[in-house]
Amino acid sequence: MEKDGQERIVIRTLGEFSISCGERRVSDADGRTKKVWLLLEFLVANRLKDLSLEQITEAVWNDEEESDNPANALKNLVYRARTILRELCPKQAADYIVFSRNTYLWNRDLPCTVDIEDFERYCLMGEDAALPEPERIDAYLKAIELYQGEFLPKSSYADWVINKSAYYASLYSNAVDQVVGMLERSGRYEDVVTVCEMAVVLYPYNESVHYAMMRALIASGQRRKAISHYEYLTDFFYKKLGVTLSDPVRALYKEMTSGMEAIEADMDSIEGDLREESPPKHAFSCDYEVFKQMYRLQARSIARTGQSVHIALLTVRDLQGDIPDTRLLQKVMTTLREVVLDSLRKGDVVSAYSANQLVLMLPMTTYENGEMILRRILAAFTKKHRSRDCFVDTKLREINPSAF
Repeated sequence: MEKDGQERIVIRTLGEFSISCGERRVSDADGRTKKVWLLLEFLVANRLKDLSLEQITEAVWNDEEESDNPANALKNLVYRARTILRELCPKQAADYIVFSRNTYLWNRDLPCTVDIEDFERYCLMGEDAALPEPERIDAYLKAIELYQGEFLPKSSYADWVINKSAYYASLYSNAVDQVVGMLERSGRYEDVVTVCEMAVVLYPYNESVHYAMMRALIASGQRRKAISHYEYLTDFFYKKLGVTLSDPVRALYKEMTSGMEAIEADMDSIEGDLREESPPKHAFSCDYEVFKQMYRLQARSIARTGQSVHIALLTVRDLQGDIPDTRLLQKVMTTLREVVLDSLRKGDVVSAYSANQLVLMLPMTTYENGEMILRRILAAFTKKHRSRDCFVDTKLREINPSAF
């Protein structure tokens, strides 16, 4: 409880918009009119600034057509906002929104904690090179803990929200990058993993954070977990973006796998570790680095046994013969991959070769059977992807063991 019996007001804008007073809370999830929340959000986010009526009106109505009497429309909106806030703290004597100097302001006399203000303050402390590094680490970690998501996500359409959201997201990204480096220098790899795990939930496409997390897992003795995360990441980036991982990440995977040594002497333990977690239902899907190793192993084998193994390449093109745009490509490649996995045998192998290509390995298959498999894949793809906005080009070739 603050002085004069006032309760401290706690306001969250990162990840959601909510105002709390004691055990009572209101938020933008309550289903009220958007403009009421937009008004409250603008006043709170700019509570330390002197705002004009014109700035408030422009922020709330954005580019929409205003009423014939904007001053009166704003007055009615303020009344509705005050009604919500009175429900929040009925014993509060002072108004949350005051009219001063011919404009509306959030009442600065009320004890108030706003997450973006603390977040920015901690970020600036973290950037202060004059402070000892442990204090900077502590400040960055406090900032990262406060960042529960993007700024005012339900009002992301408003111009002023877009600008502020980009600013706070940039502060967060810098905080993560800086504190990860500091924690690594201090040997605090478990803390690096914790920071990165939080960051990839919010920004799952930030490959550099995934990279830092895998490095920390390796350094903390969790190599198998790092390899597992790499395999998840490969599948995730391919399914969502239709792309493969960058060279540094792939190089880290090579480092992870090449350095592994067998330490299990018990054959049952080894067999249990090698066995798949669940019975396979589809063809084997893997990263291209793994595919290359399997290809080389097959080539060595057929040089001795004479068995036939074929490689197929599936390429998605638009009607002009080029790579489709990103949105279409992502959808098409997801469909094609599902069709391929359903059409092949459990012993066949599938990998992404590029953003618009899949490469298949078909062991113990004749050329004629390989052509039949490709026709079956194309027919299933055409049935599933009915839009005639692209096509799949196929190539088939037998592995030549002579080079091995």
